[in-house]
Amino acid sequence: MKKILTLVLAIALTTKVFALNPSREYTVLPSEYGMDYKEVMIPATDDVKLAAWIFKPAGESKKFIIISDDGNGNMDDNIELVAQFLSIGYNVITYDYRGFGKSDDFPINKSFYIYPQFTKDLIGVVEYTRKYYTTVMDMYGIGIGAGLSLSIGANRIEVKRVIADGTYSSFEETKARYSDRDNIDYLMPLVYDKMFMEPKYALVTKGTQFYGILYIVGEKDVVFGPEDAKALQKIHPKNAEIYIVPGVENSENFSTNKNVYFDHIKKFIDAHGA
Repeated sequence: MKKILTLVLAIALTTKVFALNPSREYTVLPSEYGMDYKEVMIPATDDVKLAAWIFKPAGESKKFIIISDDGNGNMDDNIELVAQFLSIGYNVITYDYRGFGKSDDFPINKSFYIYPQFTKDLIGVVEYTRKYYTTVMDMYGIGIGAGLSLSIGANRIEVKRVIADGTYSSFEETKARYSDRDNIDYLMPLVYDKMFMEPKYALVTKGTQFYGILYIVGEKDVVFGPEDAKALQKIHPKNAEIYIVPGVENSENFSTNKNVYFDHIKKFIDAHGA
């Protein structure tokens, strides 16, 4: 028994944890839940086509929110979150980065933490939303999607509120933290615009149009923890809030208590209107 446990532990310690882990197949579709949505292909700013789902709430609403994923799986992982936002009257747009889901092909090296091309994807979704639906919108992001939502949102006057779950602050800090915690040396972008990819820099001179920012962070996370959230909060102290999820790392922020999690989001949205 001891030999088996030792072998399992050794495998666990040597198994590489991938930063980006795309899935091409949707394990479940919104239609299976009876949700009102349509499938569209949205052009990124370089004309790469992105698969997207657009959901309508039960009643008429002008509120829109864009959900950006963490780079693990695809947008079907976020259907439960979509339902939560629909319940409070949002129209919701989810999409897949290039190389994910049914979006156009893009070679993904799983040793990369993020690709700069993903900025073209999210900006394309913002511009599509502005063109066909509304000039005012909110953003919600998880992991890399949170960092992109903060950075790109800060640069877009259309974006008024950002909810960032388990974001990163800068690539340098994130790379070092993963190296210390997991002994993994993730690859980071080399040629990119800090103002569109790293919240630590984007928020310093941008984001004055924000009604509010909500940082959601796990109490025990060491890659991006409560002190990191407080450092970002200081950049926009008047309209930034922090929800610290007790006893967990960022990967468990939503799953640990879904009702409490979304109650915090709803209170934040209600408190930070125009």
